[in-house]
Amino acid sequence: MTRETAGRRLRASAVAAAVLCGLVLVPAQPASAQNGAMIQPVGGRVTGVLSNRCGATDSDHYGVDVAGNNGMAIGAAYPGTVAFAGWTSGGGNMVTVSHASGYQTRYLHMAQQPAVAVGQQVGQGQVLGYVGSTGNSTGPHLHFEIRRHGAVYDIAPAYACGGTVTKGAPINLAFADLAPANAAPDRFAFVNAAGVLYAKDGLYSSWQAVNSGGATKVVLAGNRIGWVQGGDFVVKDGIHGGWLTLAGGGQVSDIAVSGDDWFAFVGGGNFFAKQGLYAGWLTMAGGGQVGDIDIVT
Repeated sequence: MTRETAGRRLRASAVAAAVLCGLVLVPAQPASAQNGAMIQPVGGRVTGVLSNRCGATDSDHYGVDVAGNNGMAIGAAYPGTVAFAGWTSGGGNMVTVSHASGYQTRYLHMAQQPAVAVGQQVGQGQVLGYVGSTGNSTGPHLHFEIRRHGAVYDIAPAYACGGTVTKGAPINLAFADLAPANAAPDRFAFVNAAGVLYAKDGLYSSWQAVNSGGATKVVLAGNRIGWVQGGDFVVKDGIHGGWLTLAGGGQVSDIAVSGDDWFAFVGGGNFFAKQGLYAGWLTMAGGGQVGDIDIVT
């Protein structure tokens, strides 16, 4: 028997075994693939991998679990179109995004209703929702899956139980027929004399008003636009996202945002920070003497 024939029989046996176990896998190392075309949707510790919940075998576990703080932003792994955004009994609040070449990614257990709608085009890294523990879940985490042509994509080689992943980092797998993408646009913003905040994505796009006036400062980071308005700290996901008041009371004098997850402000001369939209604020520096802040993560 030739080496080539033996190799073919071995691969055929492996595929047959996977089918008999009820788990159809698409090989993660096909020919002419683009390594790292997709990116990590969140950062954190891996608490479950394909068919393994890091301590218990589970043939129905089709993705990877990444633990994170409640409210951490979840970014799209690759540009695509939202195919599902809503509630499922097991997955809780979840989003499915369809991509080129038959790929789909799924994001489960979000804290609240997804930040996107069915049919919406999303860019790589765009916020889809926030880490939570809805559905069949024992704690805040993201369950993330990749499929191709309906079959589960074998992402196990890119993750290890107890290891950590970094949000936005390339997923160390080969994705056939996917070109590397970086949909994060250049974004610009300014506040005029009337306190109207204007922003635009790309040098040649049109300026768009984000508020109706009253802004005194603006900061940009990741997909976030944050600003001070009437002494309150306000933030939104991109130019067209809904806005959320992170800190009210009219005492905010300075703000900082890092990526999609870290927020900070000066209120009453004290420095407060948190990771995740729905996390609690932590007092970083008291005493009422803080005048300026910044954060880098």
